[in-house]
Amino acid sequence: MNFAKACLFGLLTLVIACSAPAEKPAPPPGTNIVTVMGAVHGQHRRSESYSLAVLQAAIQKFDPDVIMVELPPERFAVASANYEQFGEVRESRTDDFPELIDGVFPLRKKLGFEIVPVAAWTQKIADDRRAALARLESDPTRAEDWVKFQAAAAPYNQAVRGRSDDPLFIHTKTYDNAVKARQDIYEELFGDDLGPGGWQNINVAHYQKIDAALDDLKGQEKRILILYGAWHKYWFLEQLETRDDIQLVNAADLFLD
Repeated sequence: MNFAKACLFGLLTLVIACSAPAEKPAPPPGTNIVTVMGAVHGQHRRSESYSLAVLQAAIQKFDPDVIMVELPPERFAVASANYEQFGEVRESRTDDFPELIDGVFPLRKKLGFEIVPVAAWTQKIADDRRAALARLESDPTRAEDWVKFQAAAAPYNQAVRGRSDDPLFIHTKTYDNAVKARQDIYEELFGDDLGPGGWQNINVAHYQKIDAALDDLKGQEKRILILYGAWHKYWFLEQLETRDDIQLVNAADLFLD
């Protein structure tokens, strides 16, 4: 090979090497791989872009060892026993979560993962929150707060219009930032009134359960999927990013062909 050809070959090799995407370094031994998947609850039954079949395909692509779900432990125990006995979930709270009764539970036998309940809701918290919201909505002295909240919610509504069931959009910073801006105002205006059912308080309580479950799994090199209502996703991610024993992966990649 003459000098000119050798230089050209070397240049092409350099260009190819520089343009190739760098492989991510392997995580340290014992690191758990974690992803947070945002669910859209009843929309899974109506949506084509984020149907239950799409959800299940994304879960299978991640191939989890553990799925943490939005059910309180006592509700999960009933739901799980129902499914084992009857082949379906007969538990009232889970009716609001088709991603669980028609998504996760049917996949458990096929994939063999463990389901861990990590929701802090209780019937009392839910009832008290519902009653407090009813009082706030009918209180004329709080009418101005509702007007402020509706104004703050408008940018969120605009951001998600036509995309509220798009799994690729749901798993973006744009979506998370829109939810955060809306819920920050909601918390500021009504958090104190809602007590344990307020946005900040309930997320703290939910995350305490997630954090404790992750502590129990620390160092086991598990693949852990946290499946929760999509609005909670940004809040959890902010906390998860402070842990040094896990590697977070973006759930959006699970919805790419």
